[in-house]
Amino acid sequence: MLLVYTHKITPRLRYTFKQICTRILGVPVSFTTTIEDFIAHDNLKMSYTRQPLGKEFFIRSNELLFEQGLNDVEIKVSDWEDTKCFFPNGEQSALPFDIFAASFYLLSRYEEYMPHVKDEFGRFTAKESLAFNNGFLRQPVVDIWALKFRKTLEVQFPDFTFPERQYKITPVIDIPKAYSYKLKGIMRSVGGTFNDLFRFKLKNIYTRYSVLFGFRNDPYDTFKYIINKQKQVKDKFIFFFLIGDFSTYDKNINAQKSKFISLIKEVGDYSKIGLKASYFALTDSAILKTEKLRMESIINQDLYASRNSYSKLNLPESYRNLVELEIPEDFTMGY
Repeated sequence: MLLVYTHKITPRLRYTFKQICTRILGVPVSFTTTIEDFIAHDNLKMSYTRQPLGKEFFIRSNELLFEQGLNDVEIKVSDWEDTKCFFPNGEQSALPFDIFAASFYLLSRYEEYMPHVKDEFGRFTAKESLAFNNGFLRQPVVDIWALKFRKTLEVQFPDFTFPERQYKITPVIDIPKAYSYKLKGIMRSVGGTFNDLFRFKLKNIYTRYSVLFGFRNDPYDTFKYIINKQKQVKDKFIFFFLIGDFSTYDKNINAQKSKFISLIKEVGDYSKIGLKASYFALTDSAILKTEKLRMESIINQDLYASRNSYSKLNLPESYRNLVELEIPEDFTMGY
């Protein structure tokens, strides 16, 4: 166990240290504000505060993890070995910057709480990010920092053995439209036909009616192929089905249709099922709750994961809604 001495224990501090030390490095972490307890601890330990107590492993803290609310944070990004860093902290520190404050800034999406320019769907875009504008968008910098932190600890505590993490992939399959032509109903099929005629897309018309009359498979109907792939691997895929009401932004199959319900159930026999929340569910928890209950009635089990349409997040509302509805996992976050 890693014992951390600090002058103040805050939720931000607990969250960040547990992410870096426990979830990434696999080391349990505990905190103390009592010097005597820190001195008595004869295993892995460090101080994270303004000044070192003596010659212990010390990282000088930035104030970010001890603040409340939001402040306009001034950040100057610098090069550090093969990556980037910010929040420099002086020569006494074991690392040249506060990796915990910097990690919290990125993990919490701090910049997305501040005023920023949104795109047409109300999303924070990559081009607005600190990472894009400083050339480290494609680096998993928090993980890189954590591993460099581990190497520094190994020098100070050579007898401590860090656990090795196991790598695995979880394939995520997004299904905003289960079929291109099937199960759309007469009105949508006729409307799609006239739309193709207007745009002179005669091949689409041929394909549409070949599918509707059963002469060929729907071009989106790849579910049997994917399920066969699922049978060949141990880790479960996650299928996120959109079952929200039809709207300008969401144009999937009607969730009341028995063949669509049967498709979800069949896929669920082999893989995990998640909810692709509709566009309007992102801002209305009542709609999200309706969609959650609708999906749970189909799969006959509690919903454990969701993913938002258009990869849109409204911070902090999106996650507060998921917590309130007891949906434990989200697969939306990204740019």
